[in-house]
Amino acid sequence: MKSLLFYFIPLLVFAIVNNVVTSMAWPHYLALLLAFLVFQMARLRYPKDGVPRIAKITQAAFYILTVATIFRDEFLSPLIINVMIGVTLGIVIAEIIQTKKIPA
Repeated sequence: MKSLLFYFIPLLVFAIVNNVVTSMAWPHYLALLLAFLVFQMARLRYPKDGVPRIAKITQAAFYILTVATIFRDEFLSPLIINVMIGVTLGIVIAEIIQTKKIPA
């Protein structure tokens, strides 16, 4: 259960930064970096050579979300970032459901 916080807290930080901040400055980028690092810690719940495919897909979706959020002010709208947060959240939920079915 505690490892689920490594997924949901960073997504919450990304949603707050995206919907509250109009123009990003260095403290916002620092918050995004810390949220990204927390999300990366979610991989620690898997053995080094046993990361499931859905976990790799989740990580890739979060990488894409991170890069898109960083370039939001110049190229993207907050609505697109919100859609990407929703897609990433859906993939996270799919990972959680799928990994619960796998016996430990």
